[in-house]
Amino acid sequence: MIQEMIEDELRRVGFLFDFRYLKSPELIEERIEASPDLLALDEEFREMYQQFLERTFYLFDGIVKYHSDVMHYLEDLQEGVYIESTIESVLVDEEGRQLLVEAVTLHGVILMLLEHRFSGTLREQLVIGYYRSRGPTDIPNFDAVCTLCRSSPPTQTSAIASVASIAQLLQGAPPPVPCSMLMLSRPEELLSNFTFPKHVIQTMIGQLLNDDLYRQVRHYPNPEHRSTALSAQASCLYILLFYAPHMLQNDHLAIRGIVDKFFRECWVISIFMGFTVDLSQSWDRFKAAKSALSPFLTPSAASELAQRHWSKVNILLSELGAFLSEGVLTQDYVLSNMASLLSCLRNCNVTLRWLLLHRTTASKKLRDAVVGNSATQSSNDDTLLSLLLDTAKLEFEVKRIYGDLLEGKQTRWEQCRTHAVDCIQELSEFFSGSKSLSKKVADENLQRWFQQMAVEVNSLDYLEAISAGRKIQQIIAALEEVEQFHQIEASLQTKQHLFETRAQLHEMVRTLNVQETTLATVSVVSDAAYAWGLINTFTERIHARIRGEPFTVLKLQCLFLKLRSILDIPLLRISQCNSLDLLSVTEYYSSELVVYVRAVLEIIPVSMFAILNDVIAAQTRRLRDLPGRLEKEHLRDYAQLEERFTLAKATHQVAVFTQGLLAMKLTFMGAIELDPRQLLEDGIRKQLMQQLAFALHSILVFTTGTSEELEEKLEELISRLLSQRRSMEYFQDYVHVHGLQLWQQEFTRVIDFNVEQECNIFLKRKVKGWDSASQKTAVPIPSFEGSDKGVSRSPNFMGQLVKKLISLTHPARSMYLAPMSGWFDADGRELVGLHTFSLLQSSLGPAGMAGIDRLLSFNAASSLQSALKLLSEQVDEAFATKLRHLESSLSPPSAIPDAGVSVYNELVAKVGNNQVWASWAETIAQIGQFQMLRNLIASHLRAASKVDAGLVSLGLEGLNAAVLADITNISESTENLQQQSFLHGEGMNKLLTDLSKQLQMCGLYSANCAIYITSTPPEFLSLLLFLVTLSRLPRYVLDRHLGTLTSKAKKSALDCFPLVVGFGTLLQQFHPSHMTLYVQYLGQYIQTYVEHSSLTTSSEKKTVELPAEVPTAAAWLLSLFKYVNLPQNLLDLCLPAPILDGIET
Repeated sequence: MIQEMIEDELRRVGFLFDFRYLKSPELIEERIEASPDLLALDEEFREMYQQFLERTFYLFDGIVKYHSDVMHYLEDLQEGVYIESTIESVLVDEEGRQLLVEAVTLHGVILMLLEHRFSGTLREQLVIGYYRSRGPTDIPNFDAVCTLCRSSPPTQTSAIASVASIAQLLQGAPPPVPCSMLMLSRPEELLSNFTFPKHVIQTMIGQLLNDDLYRQVRHYPNPEHRSTALSAQASCLYILLFYAPHMLQNDHLAIRGIVDKFFRECWVISIFMGFTVDLSQSWDRFKAAKSALSPFLTPSAASELAQRHWSKVNILLSELGAFLSEGVLTQDYVLSNMASLLSCLRNCNVTLRWLLLHRTTASKKLRDAVVGNSATQSSNDDTLLSLLLDTAKLEFEVKRIYGDLLEGKQTRWEQCRTHAVDCIQELSEFFSGSKSLSKKVADENLQRWFQQMAVEVNSLDYLEAISAGRKIQQIIAALEEVEQFHQIEASLQTKQHLFETRAQLHEMVRTLNVQETTLATVSVVSDAAYAWGLINTFTERIHARIRGEPFTVLKLQCLFLKLRSILDIPLLRISQCNSLDLLSVTEYYSSELVVYVRAVLEIIPVSMFAILNDVIAAQTRRLRDLPGRLEKEHLRDYAQLEERFTLAKATHQVAVFTQGLLAMKLTFMGAIELDPRQLLEDGIRKQLMQQLAFALHSILVFTTGTSEELEEKLEELISRLLSQRRSMEYFQDYVHVHGLQLWQQEFTRVIDFNVEQECNIFLKRKVKGWDSASQKTAVPIPSFEGSDKGVSRSPNFMGQLVKKLISLTHPARSMYLAPMSGWFDADGRELVGLHTFSLLQSSLGPAGMAGIDRLLSFNAASSLQSALKLLSEQVDEAFATKLRHLESSLSPPSAIPDAGVSVYNELVAKVGNNQVWASWAETIAQIGQFQMLRNLIASHLRAASKVDAGLVSLGLEGLNAAVLADITNISESTENLQQQSFLHGEGMNKLLTDLSKQLQMCGLYSANCAIYITSTPPEFLSLLLFLVTLSRLPRYVLDRHLGTLTSKAKKSALDCFPLVVGFGTLLQQFHPSHMTLYVQYLGQYIQTYVEHSSLTTSSEKKTVELPAEVPTAAAWLLSLFKYVNLPQNLLDLCLPAPILDGIET
């Protein structure tokens, strides 16, 4: 497949140009136009990739316009266009400072990512491709786009180099650094083509050095976390410094300050959406930067930093384990221990960030210092994964619990206040002496004091949190003082009430301390946008954990939610400005997240299908089918307890995997709903698709040309697919999916996809696999290399199968016998017959049979085009003159020509002696072969649909008849314009398309009536076909036992019936008058020979002996009438009853 892609691209090397094209475009275009092959490829390339070229050019143009807009805004600020606004005033404002820095930084990021994703040569080729497709029209901003896309430094390579680099990427080992790490040689040169005012850049750098741009330091009070707090700011500074490369080169003092503040402990940083840079590589060319970094980039310094972070991992895992223990994280615990929880989360995320980023450093020495040797790396990775999962779990629980506290804050506060008031009022009533048990302790002063205190507590206002907090503290102190009174101290009941009151007041204070800022801190600390791309390295380890414990997916859900923070970066500013692009951007990044989620969770269906394969083996090889009636003595033999225990164990394992995935809750990843049931179904579909595709591609490979091989392969395929269907049916109750429905849908999809790809051979505008309507992102259809074994080479299994059928039924090597509905060889052995089509029906089903039919249709259309092209090429001026003379001699066809039988001799001999016409006749015979195969397929589909889906078949027949009647009535009626518009509208087109597909699946069509091509018929079409027919007839003799024409030389001539069908198919592509004229010529030929025979027969003989030409021509004509639906009166005219009687006798 890779080699095929390379060859496909190398075909286009001749017209993929870089900017050297602009020096002499006329000469290059003349060279392309002078080569028919290059011209055809050029047109194909434009048709296939025009939209892609436009989109990429709009991308380049958008980058140029973005720089122009930012520059225009900065110039307007400098010129005072905006009242009371200057660059300095914008930078003083907090949000203005952020937006201006982000605007300039984003442009630098775009340029770097452009160089990272599109090489210079590729950019130039895309621009020139768009330029050539637009023609000689002016393209706005073309010069600026050329400046943007110019390769730097200029390369001397052509498109072959681009293709070679693609091949190396596809075939080689994985890169030494992640693909998300930017390894650019000279980024400052990229940015120098689109600069910004120097004083603006210098001012921004100064602001970043001296200010906390995003106010992140408040979320990280620990000084050790300062580099993490300023990481977003450091990313902006890294980009801006390339707009001022002189600082990196010569300003030692400033760069030393930058390194000390931002990069002292972090030399691998994330600059945007998971794209990272390694300062040890990126700044290596700059003297000042390298000097400032070098003390911190020694292996010993890196090892010391790594040890410091690795030493925290086990401690943090212990803390996380304590927090995540069952029943620990309650609302009261979170309220009381929020500080320690936040501290743990900060430490976990800072440690994770440093280790995840720096384990990807480009320097091998530094990487070894960070990750250790190969012996310790595996255990370190497992530990790091545990820390990541547990951290995500704790973040999820804290956010959930604290969110609930925040949402119910006022309700909780008011409930505590009410409870406290009730307790104080009960104390007031206790000291009033009104109750029987409190008469001896009545105290009017305490009664009034508690009553007044109840009023004070009840007057506390939730909205005035600060004053309410002070009052609560004063009330608590007063309650503690009053507890020292003798009357209260001696009463356990009153002391209990006072304790409960103080507890409720303390709870009110804690509730007031629940703030949104705390939740914001958790969100900031738990941000994992930097890990996008880095987390992929843990996928295999996550799979291993899920295999061992399926319920690990509960922690994975928390990890997925943690990674959702990647959406905040691109969506924040878009949502703030109410952009219309918010939905599309959200959907794109959400889909990227969902792709990762599917990749992680697909291990569950993979494991399930591994178990499923064992079940298939048990069911097909070891388990015996139970008979309907069983004798008691043989019950133990059929029990097979060990085998059934193995089957039950496998079923239990599948059920456990299903429960593990379904334990996930419904989650939104951005704009996409993540339903665990849908994930499970998609995973099962994906694995089922891979197994079906592999089975089809591995089994349907033919190495010999025998019919026995075809039947053996089909029987093997039936056995494999049947066992898969049984297993899906067996498991569907345990995995909560409709197994047979999934099987049928995916089987149909893989058939349709491979048929579509095989049809690309016949199409000028090919449908790429990724662009196919059958292809799905969640459940991709795998591609396999086309087999190069044996005689049936083809890109996929459908092509292999169809070519095998065509080879076995080739008219030169087989003979079709209508009574047997099959093809036989010269020795009488059946090659393809009813049994073969029954096997095809059982193995491939209606979808596969319809797919074969479609491929045969494309083969027929291609052969018809070739035949017509050759037909036109053979008629030169001299031959046309002779044909014109013959046409005049044979007119009118209803009369016998004056020259008699001699009128045919010259041109029939000319056609018969020309080998080109012999190969042309073989092409026509193959067209007939395709038609006959299509007819047999249709009859099998029709019979199967009537048996298996009788109601569907009858419904389609009725709908088809009704639609045809409506079309006929509307077409004949010119009064109702509304109905006329409906007839040509989208609704009718969709109805006809869907109906046609369903009719084909049920075999409710006739290949005999198919129109494959729409073109002007060549001149003398009927006469030429008539002459070719006469040149072929002497090779056949009428076999009265078989009732058909057979070849005289059994192993040399083409089978007659496919040839007749091919002639009929060719004539049916044009106006019926051509068919009628051809039949009339044959009838005239027969009657001419009958008359000639009667004239040459002696008068003494009582009967006329018909020459050999008459029975063969009549049999040919009768075979044609069997195939083509022609009126009976035409047959009676061409073959009068006396002639037919003479032939039959």
